[in-house]
Amino acid sequence: MGYGKNLKNLLDEKGMTVKELARKTGIAPTTLYSIIQRDAAIRFDTALRISNILDIPINSICKDNPYEDMETLPKLPSDKERLMINMEKKAYFSDRTLKIIKKFDYTELPIVDQLIAYFYVLDDAARKDVFEYLKIMKKNHSNPKRKRDLMI
Repeated sequence: MGYGKNLKNLLDEKGMTVKELARKTGIAPTTLYSIIQRDAAIRFDTALRISNILDIPINSICKDNPYEDMETLPKLPSDKERLMINMEKKAYFSDRTLKIIKKFDYTELPIVDQLIAYFYVLDDAARKDVFEYLKIMKKNHSNPKRKRDLMI
């Protein structure tokens, strides 16, 4: 029996649906269904999320464990911790980011949205490059009025 079938059996034992597991792990339901239907191997990062939610040993659903010592595996935040993280994100967004967004003209919002989406998909090295470039641009092209607006 492969890892996909093991996952299906574990879900049945725990009385959990694929959709519930997807919601709790943040893994797309289509990914989980694909793993189960193809009886495919599971990537370590995916297996780690699943094993934390199902409270099972990771090696029961994944053979590629890069850690020797099982105690070194990072734990995912609990539902309560994730709720707190989301509340902190909302507070930060409303306290800082929303105030900045409101300063944009309505016609500029699609561009701001596109910039955020472009930034989101970049890897860490590219994000660092973007920050360095923006620092140079800010130094040479800042609008004094807009700069004062942010000092509030």
